[in-house]
Amino acid sequence: MPLWTDAATPPPDRVITLEYSPAVELYFREPVNLGCAENLVPHQIQGEAGSLEQGTWIVIQAGVEAGQLETVKFLAYGCPHTIAACCRMTEKLAGAAVGELVNFAPDWLTDELNIPVEKAGKLLILQDALRECFDRWKTAAGENDGNYVDR
Repeated sequence: MPLWTDAATPPPDRVITLEYSPAVELYFREPVNLGCAENLVPHQIQGEAGSLEQGTWIVIQAGVEAGQLETVKFLAYGCPHTIAACCRMTEKLAGAAVGELVNFAPDWLTDELNIPVEKAGKLLILQDALRECFDRWKTAAGENDGNYVDR
C-alpha cells in the first residue's frame, strides 16, 4: 500500500531537493540589472529566447555606444538558477565589446554559481537570447552609423 495518495508525489526515496549556492540565493532575493524598456531607443538592442511554456523565458536588452555594451538589463521567467545566471551575465557584460554577446560559454557560470548539471540547459536559453541580441545589433549596425566591429 503506497504511503502517499497523490499520484504526482514521488516516493520519499526519489525526492530531489535543490540547494542553492549563496550567490544564487543572493541574486534571486536581490536581482541586479532587472528590467527592460518597453520601447527600444536608438543604439539599444534586444534578444529573446525560451518561452513560458518551456518554463524559462529570457529577454536581454543592451545599450550600445562605440561598439561597447554600456548597459545590459534582463527580464526572465525561470528558476532561481536562471535569474542568478542572468544577473551575473549582465554584470559581466557591462562595458564589454558587443562581440562578447556571442562569446558566452555557459560552463563558467555553471562553476561560479554552482548550477547543477540538470539545470545547465537553462543557460543555453540565455546563450540564445545573447546571440539574438548580437544578431539584431549586427543587422542594425548596417542600417545606422556603422557602429559595428566583426568578432
